[in-house]
This record gives sequence, C-alpha cells and structure tokens, in this order.
Amino acid sequence: MEMNDLVRYRAMESLCRQSAVFSPLQSWRLLAEAEMWHHRAQEEIASRFIECNRTPPIAAVARAASGSRADDESRLLTG
Repeated sequence: MEMNDLVRYRAMESLCRQSAVFSPLQSWRLLAEAEMWHHRAQEEIASRFIECNRTPPIAAVARAASGSRADDESRLLTG
C-alpha cells in the first residue's frame, strides 16, 4: 500500500460529500459512497500502523545492538 492510496481515498470521500450537498436527490447514495471511502482510508491507516509497529526502525536496532555490546564489555572488565 502506498501513501497515494490514502490520499486518493480521502479525496474520494471529500468529493462524494461535496457532491451530496449539490445533488440532494442522490445524496443518500453519495453519502454511502463517502462512508465506504472513509472505511477504506481507516483500514489503510490501521494496516500502516500495524506494519510500522511490527518492524523496529533500523536506528533502534543498531542502538540496541551497540548497547548490549557495551554491557558485555563492561561485564568483562568488572567481572
């Protein structure tokens, strides 16, 4: 999934809501479609959140690795 998908979902939601204002006879259908785009955007955000929290950032991994090496060295020197 790309960021472009999220932008497109939000744009379609907005377009449907705006169109509903100017087309009262079709507003029920347009608002339903806007709701569908809203849910797609929410699903995209949720999947991104899960993906980002599943994989730690490279910098955090590097810091953790260097920190554990420093702990090992200090234990060797003191122990």
